[in-house]
Amino acid sequence: MAPLRAVPPDIAQAIADAPWRGGLEPAPQVDVTNAIVVRGRIPPECAGVVYRAGPGRTRLGSTKYAHWFDGDGYVAKVELCAETNTATCAGRYVETSRWLAQRESDGGNGADDAVGRSGVAVRGAWTQASGLFKNLGKFPTNPSNTSVMVHAGKVLALCEGGVPVEVDAKTLATKGEVVFGPELPMGFSAHSKRDARDGTVYTWGLKKPPFIGLSVAKIDAAGKVTGVADMPFPSTPEFALLHDCAMSENYLTFFICPWVLPPANIAGALSGLKSFGHSFEWTNERDTWMVVMRKSDLSVVHAKYIPRFSSYHVCDSYENGDELSVLVCKLRGDRAGLERNFADMYNAEWSSRHYNNLHELKIDIKTGDVLSDTPVIPANANGEKNPSKMIGMEFPAVSPHTKGQRKPKYVYTLANTDGEHGYFDAFQKLNLETKTAETRLSASGHFPHEAEFIPKANANEEDAGYLVHFEYDARRKAANVVIVDAQRFTDMPVAVIELPFHVPYTFHGTFVQA
Repeated sequence: MAPLRAVPPDIAQAIADAPWRGGLEPAPQVDVTNAIVVRGRIPPECAGVVYRAGPGRTRLGSTKYAHWFDGDGYVAKVELCAETNTATCAGRYVETSRWLAQRESDGGNGADDAVGRSGVAVRGAWTQASGLFKNLGKFPTNPSNTSVMVHAGKVLALCEGGVPVEVDAKTLATKGEVVFGPELPMGFSAHSKRDARDGTVYTWGLKKPPFIGLSVAKIDAAGKVTGVADMPFPSTPEFALLHDCAMSENYLTFFICPWVLPPANIAGALSGLKSFGHSFEWTNERDTWMVVMRKSDLSVVHAKYIPRFSSYHVCDSYENGDELSVLVCKLRGDRAGLERNFADMYNAEWSSRHYNNLHELKIDIKTGDVLSDTPVIPANANGEKNPSKMIGMEFPAVSPHTKGQRKPKYVYTLANTDGEHGYFDAFQKLNLETKTAETRLSASGHFPHEAEFIPKANANEEDAGYLVHFEYDARRKAANVVIVDAQRFTDMPVAVIELPFHVPYTFHGTFVQA
């Protein structure tokens, strides 16, 4: 592992002011190496590989990218062996065309903090390249930084900015772009949904230029495209940032929030004169556009406006007779304020308004009407700190045994308690039956990533399983992997594994059982 160069003074000061920001620092390139189990034992059900993806670097030397989501993609993996109670790990940048262009421009491999001397080499979705002519006529590039999916025998790094990129399952070396079919849209969602019953994957994304709008597609377990359909819009097709989707047994439900590209901004955004992502604005002149599609043939069941809200993520969806329920994260504050934090993470300050409440929307399948829209449990008001109520949250998870099939009793969320940490510092276990929560606070200086729920073998209880998550350890300036028994949610971890390198905050990932 090459050592990082001196940290620019303004970055060093930002981290000193709020230690969680150290979790944004550039990642190193790490070949497969040993990790150390420093506490407990790895449960047999957790034997396998945890893959995580996120922005490996959000700055090039002293030049910061203009949005967290523009950071260069990085995949980390931890392979857990329960029999020997050992682990190995690795971390590598996804060598996308933009990553290679940056290396060609000024050298560096992601671990060298001197990169960026020549400026930003290519245009990103939010970050303009250094120099007018590097932007003109250039469509934003794909950072491949959001999630990992294993499909059709391939480990894929995903981002809706482009097609999947395959990485080697063992070494994480980049193998190249994967195009399942020419009829697919340009984008391939980082939240593509896999139906566990038959292995079908449902994905969506922006259409290929010069066409405007979104398409939805389904791909079978072998990687064959079996259907593509246009996403309906209220009038004419638009550029829409659609991050997630809810999947039940028979339906896909999409929510397109009114974070829009105004007509006056289109020319600048598409020509390259202006940032594409920063050309979007919130409007109160329209509501949220809901689309429900049948999984069987991608036909549209309903397409209509519902009361507006802002959301990045959904949690789950299930059917009950003529009702379709969706568990969706609804932002407490304003979208523009959230995006300002994302635009400069090293100076971001977080409050409960930057997080979500988890709501249950009940939809009449026959009419498309929203029958009810309520928080799944009572939520803390701004300034309230009751650990048995819902805290401002993100990244919800449920057991795969209930997902898409029936209403879960438990939802696990990543939370910010608005305490001394200043960032995500806790998990909550929301009980949707008792309408209460348990809160698991991280140790000081430990900042958790999204958790993966891994069920216990031969257990009937819904919460019989383990939560496995990465965390940034500010003292070590490195990553840990933490395993928690979901049934003993507030007890000490079942196991803690220390990685010998830093993994910046990841967005999403997957677990592949041995």
